[in-house]
Amino acid sequence: MKVVIIGCGWLGQQLAADLIAQGHQVYASRRSSSALRYLPAGATGFVLDLNAPAEQSSLTTMLHDAIVICAITPGRGPQQHYITALQQLAGLAMLAGSRQLIHFSSTGIYQGLQGEVDETAPLHLTEPRVSLLWQGEQALQHFQPTLILRLAGLMGPGRHPGCFTAGKTLPDATAPINMVHSADIIAAVKLLLAATPCSGVFNLSCPLTILRQDFYQQAAVSAGKTPTIFASESSKGRKVNADNFIRQFNFSYRFAAASDALAYCS
Repeated sequence: MKVVIIGCGWLGQQLAADLIAQGHQVYASRRSSSALRYLPAGATGFVLDLNAPAEQSSLTTMLHDAIVICAITPGRGPQQHYITALQQLAGLAMLAGSRQLIHFSSTGIYQGLQGEVDETAPLHLTEPRVSLLWQGEQALQHFQPTLILRLAGLMGPGRHPGCFTAGKTLPDATAPINMVHSADIIAAVKLLLAATPCSGVFNLSCPLTILRQDFYQQAAVSAGKTPTIFASESSKGRKVNADNFIRQFNFSYRFAAASDALAYCS
């Protein structure tokens, strides 16, 4: 298949390398020419800034009949830049006649909720982060078919949770942890490539429940770092339910428990 990864950063580079090894034709965009050197061998890199006027003729040829994977993150820039970029991408996909759009969103969209949450949970759209993620999802769904993957906290090669929290004081010791390894995200995408066209909104998060204090203590040991400290007070937190994707696509996580993935984050 022809796969175009828009915003090919940490996760996109791993996905691109895997898809190339599977024999797919992979195009990958970065916002600057200097960043193209980080793309894996075999990927056709191109520069694309979706907040600037796009050269449509070459883009529409590339996007025609392609599986378009949107790995653009909100970042720290103006919120409208993120929404505008996704609006332009949806428009380009429609103009080009793309086959399928897959978007990497975030379970951060459930901010402010407690207890177990799934894809049907009512969102706190008054929260700026929630509103931004939701508007991004809505912008892309102007193109159909679009499938949204709401990703839990990312872990994988070069992203070891024990390195980010060592020696810090964290809240909510007894709240569940919501994480997903890049290998499981890639496996999910490969499954979706065989299932296209498809649409909907799905969570991706390790399905087994582990408490934050247990996970981060194990993460510190795994990374050889100073143990994480937890505040005495703790809220109920939230557990992201990822059963819908498992049922719909008969998906099996390689790392059902986030702690099992720690050894694969070096």
